[in-house]
Amino acid sequence: MANIQLPINPSAKAAIFEALQAGVSENTALIKEAEIYLKTVESTPVFHLTLIEIITNTSIDVKVRWLASVYFKNGIDRYWRKNTSNSIPEGEKTILRQKLISHINEPVLQVATQLAIIISKIARYDYPKEWPELLPSLLHLVRTEDDLVQQRALLYLHHVTKSLASKRLAGDRRAFQDLSSEMYSYVYALYSHINQTLLQQMETSNADIVGATMEKALLCLRVMRKLTVHGFKTPHQSNTVMEFVQTAYERIKNLLQYRQLILSNDSLLALCEKYLVVHCKVLRDLLDFHPFSFVPFIRMTIEFVLHYLFKPENQVLLFDLFVVQSLNLVKGIVLCAEYRPAKVIEDTKEPATLEAYRIKSEVFTPDSLSLMCRQLIENYLLLSQEDLHLWETNPEEFAAEEGGEAWKYSLRPCTGCLFLSLFHEYQSILSPVLISMLNESMGLIPPNDMSRIIKKDALYNAIGLAAFELFDEVDFDRWFSQVLLQELRVKESNYRILRRRVVWLLGRWIGVKLSVDLRPLIYETVLGLMEPGEDLVIRLSSAVTLRSALDDFEFNAEQFLPYLERSFSLLFTLLKETEECETKMNVLNVMSLLIELLGNQMKPFLGTLLQLLPALWDASDEHNLLRCAIISTLVHVVKGVGSNTEDLLHCLLPVVAYSTDSEQPAHVYLLDDALALWQAMIESLSQANPQVLQLLNNMPQLLELGSENLIICCDILKAYIYLCPDEFLAMYGSRIVNVLMEQIVDMRPEGEMRVMSVIESMLVNRPETAASIVSPILPFVVSSLLDGSSTALIITSFFSAISRVVLASKDIFFQVIAEVARREKQTPEFVLDKFMTLWIDKMSSVFALEKKKLLAIALASLLTCQSDIILDKVCGIFMRICETINDILPPTDSGEEIDRLVYAPGHVQADEGEEEVDNEHLKRYISTRRSVDPVFTLPLPTYFRNQITQLEAQVGSARFQDMTQTVDNETLEMMRNFLSHQARNNQL
Repeated sequence: MANIQLPINPSAKAAIFEALQAGVSENTALIKEAEIYLKTVESTPVFHLTLIEIITNTSIDVKVRWLASVYFKNGIDRYWRKNTSNSIPEGEKTILRQKLISHINEPVLQVATQLAIIISKIARYDYPKEWPELLPSLLHLVRTEDDLVQQRALLYLHHVTKSLASKRLAGDRRAFQDLSSEMYSYVYALYSHINQTLLQQMETSNADIVGATMEKALLCLRVMRKLTVHGFKTPHQSNTVMEFVQTAYERIKNLLQYRQLILSNDSLLALCEKYLVVHCKVLRDLLDFHPFSFVPFIRMTIEFVLHYLFKPENQVLLFDLFVVQSLNLVKGIVLCAEYRPAKVIEDTKEPATLEAYRIKSEVFTPDSLSLMCRQLIENYLLLSQEDLHLWETNPEEFAAEEGGEAWKYSLRPCTGCLFLSLFHEYQSILSPVLISMLNESMGLIPPNDMSRIIKKDALYNAIGLAAFELFDEVDFDRWFSQVLLQELRVKESNYRILRRRVVWLLGRWIGVKLSVDLRPLIYETVLGLMEPGEDLVIRLSSAVTLRSALDDFEFNAEQFLPYLERSFSLLFTLLKETEECETKMNVLNVMSLLIELLGNQMKPFLGTLLQLLPALWDASDEHNLLRCAIISTLVHVVKGVGSNTEDLLHCLLPVVAYSTDSEQPAHVYLLDDALALWQAMIESLSQANPQVLQLLNNMPQLLELGSENLIICCDILKAYIYLCPDEFLAMYGSRIVNVLMEQIVDMRPEGEMRVMSVIESMLVNRPETAASIVSPILPFVVSSLLDGSSTALIITSFFSAISRVVLASKDIFFQVIAEVARREKQTPEFVLDKFMTLWIDKMSSVFALEKKKLLAIALASLLTCQSDIILDKVCGIFMRICETINDILPPTDSGEEIDRLVYAPGHVQADEGEEEVDNEHLKRYISTRRSVDPVFTLPLPTYFRNQITQLEAQVGSARFQDMTQTVDNETLEMMRNFLSHQARNNQL
């Protein structure tokens, strides 16, 4: 292809160059100005052409060239795709691709690496359609005799194959598989040639020559890794792939031997170890992605690992990261689901599964498993000198538990994972081995015998890890009383290792096998190890064990009470003395659990904690996880204090205000816990002050965030409504309703119900005031009901709100009907007729008795509103009211009719599905329902009779008789019975 050239404005090029120069200066002001300028011109034409000219001009300062390459790399994601705004023109792209591939002899590795990433990003978009010559060019260049060009070509090829292999669409994966089948043999031949050269140089050449060749071999191996793992659907069907994998074991062997010769050459040693690790990753990737293709290598892998990792004479060849990779490879084989046959082996359909199972059975013999178990404990689960140094210099970091994915790169967690995997799989073989090791270790070790102390620590670690599997093998009560307690009493410095491990061991076994009678001794022991005079690591481990004891299913609060004051005091001291964020979080979590479990008994001790928490909050402004722990602790404090929260407001209000402010960046971390604290606080208050009300300024923005926190936000709003209805409605009612009105349109049914519960709470507490405030949302409610697409629960919720509006203000109800008619371009009469028909029809699907009565009361109240449309529905209205009266009148021996929902002393009704809340809120809720809610204050039969009497007076006896003629006989009979009973009751 002929070279294409585009003119570049010299002044623009000079300006970009000057900005890049400023960007690498040490003047922060110049750097900021440069960033702003480059941001403004990055989308302009020929910006990237200018960058590539600067990058490829080796006479320019390396820092400037590197910065230009970074801007180029970032521009690929923003402007290379065709459908993006300000995308790079196709003609410019062609020139850029040409210049990138032609600059293969970049002398600076850092710049070359950036160029490789740039090419790989472009290849992800353009290969093979727009850049078909890319891989042929690279494959040609990797065969050159020029070492620099070959190294750079391999570097580019590595990043390109890595990028193409990462594409996950089915078509892209097929394309990469086709590409791999074409180039695999070629790359493998090159790799074999480089490795052969490397082997010869390792015997005769100096370190620099070996290093240069090993770098090329490493890059080539990385290319082979991606081609092998992602380039074949079934790698075992390719002889070349299987040959490549098989030779990896011999190469690892040679490299381990060579590594011993270069221990004094740090750079070459690091390169050699990296090369070894990538070999291991090839094997692990093949096992993970193609377990059936790995079956032929199971025996070879296990025998190789047994030879090098579990024979003491070969362990001198090893280094930690290689051991980690090897142990994880064995763990992958042990846990591989594809290698597990059916419970009845003959039912297994996959031949490769049976073959893998057979090989595993042959290589994992009792002897080999026993050897692995002992060696894992005695060699790889040991505390290292680095661990002990960390214990001395940074005890809090040492005490932090290694969780997550530490097993991928850290030796002890990796060893623990493999040990536990083997123990799960071969428990019957390994349990006797572990018990034998435990019996061999019985008795106190001399405090100066550090080697035996560390080995015993590893053994106890293993027994703790396998606690559940050893349930029937270990009498832990006896072991603790007769052995472990004795070891805890040895105070020599070296014994702190065992004392820390023993208290950790207690935490592992306390939920597995520990008698209830022994728990007081455990509490006494653990608390003794938390005293300030103890080693900090032991104290922190003891706090973790205390949490395990508290969180156990068999925890007995009464049994723990004698230790409560001491435990809280020791935890408080530990909280003050520690410095690391994670450590304080762990201690706070234990304190939170203690407060949660012992509630009222904690009240005398909470004052000291509340004196510390504000200062801890102020000091942790950059540690959001610690602040989450503080908020969680405050939640438990509030719930523990109960109805006396007013004294805590000075501590709670700033925390809630800050954490629920959506303008604060930290709210994304703190919001969930802060909302829980807000709810606990507001539900425990007996009255609201201005500061408590002011928190509601944060609520509209929180509601606008979406449905994630809608449930708890609505619960908070309801708590406010019951706490201070007048202030809430006056100051925030309209604002909250407007936000809810905007949000409810796109909500799921669960969200709609939550919103309507807030609306109904307003109407329950202050019906007349709330009716006008909530009126803007009511047209949506009516329209949704008329639409007919709502579920039964939503229909009930919507009609409940409408019923309360009807009872509060019929004028507002008819205004809402008129507004719906206006929106739908219908007459109000038509909408009202349709709505009343729907109301009568849907009452049969309302099952909650309180809701049904509410709807019936509202229907009865509409009888006297002098609407002909409603009077035309008297047949249905009378029928639904009579059905409801029949449901709420329990049969009595005296024949007296009593509305079972009307409150009577000693009898409290609660809404179905209403969640129990803290006492203060529950008291307000019950009190309000008893005193003002017509469902619980108004007897429906009496109200219905009064409405019938008033209706007859309004329309006259003649018309009333005509209206009753439309009512079916069964309903009329029920009406006569109810009304006659009511008349007799009134006479009595």
